[in-house]
Amino acid sequence: MSRYSRRRRQRQIFLGNFYLNPSVQYLTTIISAIALAGFVFSGFLLFRFTDEEDLINRGKMQLMEGKVAWAAKTFQTLVTHHRDSYEGHLLLGQAYLQLDERRKAEQEFEIAASLKSKRGDNAPEIAMSKVAMAQQDFSRAEKTLYTAWRRNRQDENVKQALFELYDHWGNVLAEADQKDYGAIVQKYRTALQYASDYQAQQSVEEKLIDAIRAYTDKLIVMKDYENAIHQLKTSLRFKYLPETLVQIAETYGRMNKLDESIDWYRKAFEVNPDVVGLRLTNVLVQKGQQLVAAKKPDEAKPYFEEADKISQEAKVPLDNLYPVSVASVKINNDMDDATGEFEPTVDIKLSNDASRDLSFLAVRAEFLSGNETLAMTTEQVAAPDKPFPMKDPRTWRSKNTLTVSLKPDAKLNVHALQGGKMTVKISIAYRDGNDAVWKLKSIQEATIQGGASHPVTEAKPV
Repeated sequence: MSRYSRRRRQRQIFLGNFYLNPSVQYLTTIISAIALAGFVFSGFLLFRFTDEEDLINRGKMQLMEGKVAWAAKTFQTLVTHHRDSYEGHLLLGQAYLQLDERRKAEQEFEIAASLKSKRGDNAPEIAMSKVAMAQQDFSRAEKTLYTAWRRNRQDENVKQALFELYDHWGNVLAEADQKDYGAIVQKYRTALQYASDYQAQQSVEEKLIDAIRAYTDKLIVMKDYENAIHQLKTSLRFKYLPETLVQIAETYGRMNKLDESIDWYRKAFEVNPDVVGLRLTNVLVQKGQQLVAAKKPDEAKPYFEEADKISQEAKVPLDNLYPVSVASVKINNDMDDATGEFEPTVDIKLSNDASRDLSFLAVRAEFLSGNETLAMTTEQVAAPDKPFPMKDPRTWRSKNTLTVSLKPDAKLNVHALQGGKMTVKISIAYRDGNDAVWKLKSIQEATIQGGASHPVTEAKPV
């Protein structure tokens, strides 16, 4: 044999009765590595889909995420591979209970209870309480769990079972046709005493707040204001919401307890001034009105001043704070038939619907035809030394009205009108100069024909 043949023979590998050349050897190594990786991965999958702890953790996570049907399948896989898993049957029953498959839940809980001999803790009581829950015998479930709780208050499993009991009990009561909101609130509040998981606690808190709101609405309809306020204040312990503060303030207002109403509106204003500003302003003015009616103007003054301050901070439109209505508008005409010139006079009757005297008020009339402004005139009708009186605090009706006559500085000509039509816009302002903001209050249209005007009798409010 040649030296070359011997070297080649040495590079061959013996496999059984066969020799492998180097290329086959390399291919065999690759295939073996792939096969080994496949076996390892298969083992991992087998472990993942049959390991008890992994299935329990996955199923619990699915329950927390609200994927109850998936969780039920996970726990079914668990009990299929681990028939003696007490926790597996308990969790599967819990999933069935949430899916409202009570009979299946009861069967799983009974299987868990039958495994009690294999455990030395409070597992039997927990399992039996679950059976009672599936049967909606909540009182029996409660009694069973408290027996275990008194035996060992440090048992986290019993604590969790109590949380689940009261949470589910509250859910069942909330789904009933005839809702006992007082009982629903009580069950959710009790559940929170045993909550140990943050996400579960948040879920129950949301349901509790919804139940309290519904309960409060019912109490307010029944005029049980004291209890309604108590419930609303209770909800603040779980979530401090501006709308709850406002509702408490409004309920005090219904009871005519303005001091308490103002206090709670102030708290809400600190949280959300843009939303609460107008309401706080109104109740401050209302308090001032009461003091004015009681002949205590000096005591009323701070409330009015605070109302002004709040309205400025919250950018409350002055028209909302000091409502003025246009009671009537009458357009009169004095036309020169020869030249077609006329001098319209607009008589406006105003009513102060605000809760106090107006120390400044200006009125403006614009005369237009089509899109063209023909003339404009403005008059100040209230000043600090001559205010526009407020409503009578004894009857809350306007003490009097104010009639203003406005006419343009120069005469108009009928030939400047399009189709003989003239439009008059009436606006008011509560400040003078650059701070003036004009609020359009009324639009009137008149037809000027043959020396006579025929005003539209009904205003078009804006």
